[in-house]
Amino acid sequence: MRTQVEEDAFKAWTYALNCLLYENDPGPAELNTGTADEPRVVPRSQAWQHLYALLVLIHCEADHARLMAAARQCRAEVADPQARLWEERIAELSHAADLCEQAAKMVEDAGAVSDDKARRRLLAGCDHQAMMITVGSAIPAVAESSTEGLCRALEEIDEEP
Repeated sequence: MRTQVEEDAFKAWTYALNCLLYENDPGPAELNTGTADEPRVVPRSQAWQHLYALLVLIHCEADHARLMAAARQCRAEVADPQARLWEERIAELSHAADLCEQAAKMVEDAGAVSDDKARRRLLAGCDHQAMMITVGSAIPAVAESSTEGLCRALEEIDEEP
């Protein structure tokens, strides 16, 4: 049975695997991460890393300590001389640690390291953003439902003392 840190690091590794695949797929060098009305064109790798950092953040419930512990776990596996990892695994684990650290930076930037309301607001926003990136723009009903869910979640958080 895995510890929470091992489970979080494993999940980050699985997200890193997918992220690396999408980053290296053939396609445009830049992607629009905004909308048609308000485009935000960024390099392909940056767009995919942002999405997968969001997913890591969501998995770890925007918990800064969990994110940093998972990053340390991934880096420790890379540094373990007894592990005898192959190059791809080293790259994957390094990417997983980077995703965890990027997610942790989002928590820091949101002022949510020690503020539970800010953490929950961030988590709700990231959950919505991930939904919009993955399917929301293609399925209007999903976008509408996700937006309504976000508004409800934020109202509930704001109504608390």
